[in-house]
Parts: sequence; structure tokens; C-alpha cells
Amino acid sequence: MTTENYADIKEKGNNKIVVIDDEKDFARTVEWEIEEAGYEPFSIVDVSFQKIDELISRIPEDTYAVLCDHRLSKSGISDFYGSDLVATLYDRKIPALLDTQFYDMDNDVSIRKCRHKIPVLLNKDNVSASTIKEGIKFCLLELNGTFSTNRKSYRNIVRIVDISKESREDVVDVIIPSWNPNKAVRLPSSLIREWILEFEPVIGNRLIANVNSGAKNPEDLYFTNFEIAPSPEAN
Repeated sequence: MTTENYADIKEKGNNKIVVIDDEKDFARTVEWEIEEAGYEPFSIVDVSFQKIDELISRIPEDTYAVLCDHRLSKSGISDFYGSDLVATLYDRKIPALLDTQFYDMDNDVSIRKCRHKIPVLLNKDNVSASTIKEGIKFCLLELNGTFSTNRKSYRNIVRIVDISKESREDVVDVIIPSWNPNKAVRLPSSLIREWILEFEPVIGNRLIANVNSGAKNPEDLYFTNFEIAPSPEAN
């Protein structure tokens, strides 16, 4: 999808950007940025949802894109993460940006599970008219099959270097040699078990996974399609 296609879609009349956040002050500030970017804001801030479909049903049909906070549960707006909602919208071909105040903390576990379906992740301190506009353009391109260099995935060796717990969840630290042989990246073990059902991590073990190894920053990495790597003797 080209930038010209993106402009054509905007002219069809869908000009509404939905803000989903449990902080009313932040939502109000973002509404100004949305208007500055040339869109119409629509906020969902004062209701609670138990299921993702319940929240999606409140999104107007003429919505152009969604800007969603990650930690929706901290004030009771939902029982799920914003990353879960954005991933669901991705499957439905609706452009959605995810933002978080806890940028470094959230990336390791709760966001990483859905990162392959989150084209744009914004630090709340960096949400502005320009980042919203560029983020939507980026989402639209990917939803229409045009992946940027840092979002294309390739088969990679993933080596386990540590095992621990974070937020009461089992996690593993891994090295991706083709990305950075000196930088460990944390993953929830549950993510790996989506593909390897009886996965039990062992330090030193190697896996193979699809990884967007062209990403510059660890928070932008996503992992899918895990399998056990063959032993060096087998190769």
C-alpha cells in the first residue's frame, strides 16, 4: 500500500480516532493532539469491560483508527491489556496504536506476547499529532501487506541464557546471535508454549523462531513460530 492509497482512504469519510484510556486527563490531552493532526477524537474512558468484544462493540463504525493505553486494568476499565485489544483489532484490519507509560517494564512480558500484531508502540511521553499521524500510516501499510525493514521476520536461532520470574510469570532471557550476540531479550515462557506445548526451558538450549531481526531496539522485537533447534550433531 502506498502513501497515496493512505490518503485516498482518509478521504472516504472515516476521520474518527478512538482514544481508549483510563486516565481522563491524558485522554483529554490526546484529543487535542488528534484534532491538531486533522482527525475527530472519540474517547472511551468512563466504562468497564470484561471481554474484548464488549469494548470493540463501543467503537463507532466510522472509526479510522484507535489509540489505546496498555494498562487498562489499573483503574478498572477492563480485565485485559490494551495489547490484547490492539492485537484483536489487527486481525480485523483496523489500524491501532498502543501506548504505555511503563515503556521498558511492559515490553518484556505483557506486550511481547502480542508484539507481532502491534505495528506501533508509543511511549506516552511521545504521543503527539505527528506520532499519531505517522503511526496510523505505518499501521495501514502493514495491514495491507507492506512491512517495513524492522518489521519483517526471518528464521533465527534463539538461545536461552537465563530463567526467572517476572510479575509472577515464568520468563526466559534469550540471545538472538544474528540480531545482537551481547544483548539478552526477555520473553514470557507462555509465548513459546503457543508453539511448543510442553516447553520446559533449560539454560543453553537453542530454539528456532521467526524474529524481526532488522529491528534496532529490543522493545521492537517480536517472536513467533517457535520450534526446537536440531542439535549440532544432527546438522
